[in-house]
Amino acid sequence: MDAAGRDAQRLPVALWRAAKRLRSMAYELFLEHQPDLTWREFAVYGATPGMQALGVTLGLGDGREMFCTLTVRMSPEAFSAEADIAVDAPDDEENGGYHYPFEIPETHVDSLDACLRLIEDQVDRLTASCPRLLRELRSGPSRG
Repeated sequence: MDAAGRDAQRLPVALWRAAKRLRSMAYELFLEHQPDLTWREFAVYGATPGMQALGVTLGLGDGREMFCTLTVRMSPEAFSAEADIAVDAPDDEENGGYHYPFEIPETHVDSLDACLRLIEDQVDRLTASCPRLLRELRSGPSRG
């Protein structure tokens, strides 16, 4: 395989690793909070070419779900990534029925190496924040 071919596989491998880390986090949280917590993973292609969203959904046991999502985009000009944690909030029409207790704004980078570091950093931040937010949500007054 030539250098271009090796570079071409680096981004999908990084996305696979990110999904694996989020999946592992979700499973650890499931073990800690079972039987009240459920989880599933997702990976979808976005609304535009070169966009990939991946993450996990945690069922909180009270009818709400929490979504931990990483979105990566690529174009001929740049790579970008953003991440967030969203929770069902049907009364929040302004945000499409979700509350966002954690958001990492979209960051643009101009190289594949920078994009791979950005993915790692955002997954680090998601996996550090999700367990804390889950515990807060499950102990809060809105818990069913």
